[in-house]
Amino acid sequence: MSEGGRKLIVVLVDGMRDDTARERLGFVEGLVNQGRGLRARAQSILPSLSRPCYEAICTGTQPVANGVVSNDTVRLSTQTSIFDVLQNHGLVSAVAGYHWLSELYCRAPFDYVLDRERNDPDGRIPFGRFYFEDSYPDSHVFADAEALRVRNRPDLLLIHPMGVDDAGHHFGAASKQYASQVLRIDMILARLLPGWLNEGCDVIVTADHGMDEFGLHGGPDDGVRTVPLYFFSTLLAKVGIYTEHTLAQTAMAALFCRILGLPPAETMEPLPADVEHDWFSK
Repeated sequence: MSEGGRKLIVVLVDGMRDDTARERLGFVEGLVNQGRGLRARAQSILPSLSRPCYEAICTGTQPVANGVVSNDTVRLSTQTSIFDVLQNHGLVSAVAGYHWLSELYCRAPFDYVLDRERNDPDGRIPFGRFYFEDSYPDSHVFADAEALRVRNRPDLLLIHPMGVDDAGHHFGAASKQYASQVLRIDMILARLLPGWLNEGCDVIVTADHGMDEFGLHGGPDDGVRTVPLYFFSTLLAKVGIYTEHTLAQTAMAALFCRILGLPPAETMEPLPADVEHDWFSK
């Protein structure tokens, strides 16, 4: 169990822009307005593509260092990930997410029969439920995650829904369909987040990358690189809106370690001193 018995839930919404999150995540924004949490921003690595972003978030390294430079890089990660850090300290992680996460941290290539459900207490990710259709409903991803949480009580639970990204690719970021899918995420979080907080869990809601009006991402524009970062925790020294803080995506792994009371791997980009000073009470 982590220091102080902390439990961290990370909701990684694929393809969710920062501005759309602010406009459509009414419940989550309401919690921040009520003094229950903090909202800042994060900036994705380049290229702002899904698989390289997953690797940057989970290992705290840049594509030039980790070699995951495109969505076509199908192999296991060679870096020390947040999952390795937990495993090395006798802690448990679980993931409900897209099968590319399985290919990075469990086995590659993904076997559609054998790798969909993971129950390997000695594995890099001991418990997992992985999907392989972009249209897999977000409600099902969260239900899969809740089943993992209730049954296995992981110290770190990563929840990775794909519906926002799927809507963005089909209709673009300026579409009603894209906005509606972000709103659906808010409705799901409205059902689950209060219970997580009541149980004393630390919760982060963020994204890997954004989306442009053409339904694309990968480049350097703000709309595809700037993503929301919501943080709910009793560790917080202050709450509210921190627009001056844009956390590099490669500092996310160190942030997870900080919350769980674990030392980050030497290869992980460290948490910035101003974030440590402004956000944490101890």
